[in-house]
Amino acid sequence: MGRPILTPQEMRAAEDALFKGGTDSFELMQRAGNAVAEFVHAKWPEGRIQILCGPGGNGGDGFIAAAKLAELWRKVDVFCLIDRAELTGDAARAAAAWDGDVRPLQEALEAPHDIVLDALFGGGLSRPLEGVCAQLAERGGRVVSIDVPSGIDGLTARPLGPCFRAEGTITFAALRPAHMLMPAAAYCGGVFVADIGVPVNTQLLENSPLLWGRGLPQPGQGTHKHARGHLAVMSGGVSTTGAARLAARAGLRAGAGLVTLLSPPDAIAVNASHLTAIMLKQVSSAEEFRSALETASVSILGPAAGVNEATRLHVEALLASPAKAVLDADALTVFAQDPESLYRQLRPGDLITPHIGEFKRLFGDLLETEANKVEAARAAAKLAGCVVLLKGPDTVIASPDGTAIVNTHATRWLATAGSGDVLAGIAGGLMAQGVETFAAASMAAWLHGEAGRRIGAGLIAEDLEAELPGILSALHGEHR
Repeated sequence: MGRPILTPQEMRAAEDALFKGGTDSFELMQRAGNAVAEFVHAKWPEGRIQILCGPGGNGGDGFIAAAKLAELWRKVDVFCLIDRAELTGDAARAAAAWDGDVRPLQEALEAPHDIVLDALFGGGLSRPLEGVCAQLAERGGRVVSIDVPSGIDGLTARPLGPCFRAEGTITFAALRPAHMLMPAAAYCGGVFVADIGVPVNTQLLENSPLLWGRGLPQPGQGTHKHARGHLAVMSGGVSTTGAARLAARAGLRAGAGLVTLLSPPDAIAVNASHLTAIMLKQVSSAEEFRSALETASVSILGPAAGVNEATRLHVEALLASPAKAVLDADALTVFAQDPESLYRQLRPGDLITPHIGEFKRLFGDLLETEANKVEAARAAAKLAGCVVLLKGPDTVIASPDGTAIVNTHATRWLATAGSGDVLAGIAGGLMAQGVETFAAASMAAWLHGEAGRRIGAGLIAEDLEAELPGILSALHGEHR
């Protein structure tokens, strides 16, 4: 399965439950500290290590790691925010396991080193770094952090002020929101999760084919095109037809057996000149649109549709039809002044795919009032009563029951016109084949990201759908 994601508060509760069951807290710290040492030694096998210890659990992990690294013949210098004699609890026991010098943190500023192990504070930090901690954070250099880079709130995924920027981060039991969500994820480097025996129970996971790979649709030996679903995509007017065609082609590549582009009369000629396997049907009104949906299992509406009354009427016709809806772009913006009316019409099997701006138009200040992007998407899914795919470098897919997935399997080259239309098309094509909406959205986000990663620099939206056959064949275990 995909890697689980726990908030710092959930991690603390899981540890507390373990301790109540009889597990010794210092034993858990020893496992964590040893995992840190093994991670550092494996990934950064050379160089003098400067270990910066805080007064709590993270500092304790640092002391245990120092002792283990010394056993591995690494040159280690340890610095602590408070005097060694002032440490209490497990942190004091951990410091006792280190038989070398412990120098004041201030001295770390000028001490020679190659690598810094940031063991100052974990993801539960609630106030900005100050004094020498802030100075060390701003110093830069090669940093490895325990839990999350110090100075970052592990729940909100936001820097609280000055913070460390790590080459790598090691955490325990599960990822934290700060490892997955921007802007904090940019400070974490490569993230490694060590299993130290803490049980994990969560509705939040990292997107991965391990979650849904077995559910990818593929035709059986006797399958015909009608059995693979019919996807309908509504085109914009004569000068705005490209976005819908991008979505339609992506839906066909994703496996929909039939795809029909529904076109206003003035755009019929331009659409016909660009289509081959995709069918074309003229639609002049909301009533004709509703009629055209009678044979469709899923319809995509919104890419370059226009923010006008006709688009709103088309959305309402779609949501009153048996077809599942994938609503994007203008199909969302057209409800900016009356989002509640859209919420009332959406159904659990529908999917909306807003970017940040569209999300704010529909859901107001949820991104500011909720703890992080995941919680905002969850709240939006509950309000709308459907699956929400909130786009970005940290795409979040959330369902009304609170289940959520974060997708970071992507590339910055996807920030280009039309990329989101292709994503909607992939999701619609999967849904048309009978894939449940939340799973289809998760698959689509990963496939879209993988296509972008394979293309890289110079990517334009038209390139993406051509990558899908190779990706899907690999996931199905087929050779091309």
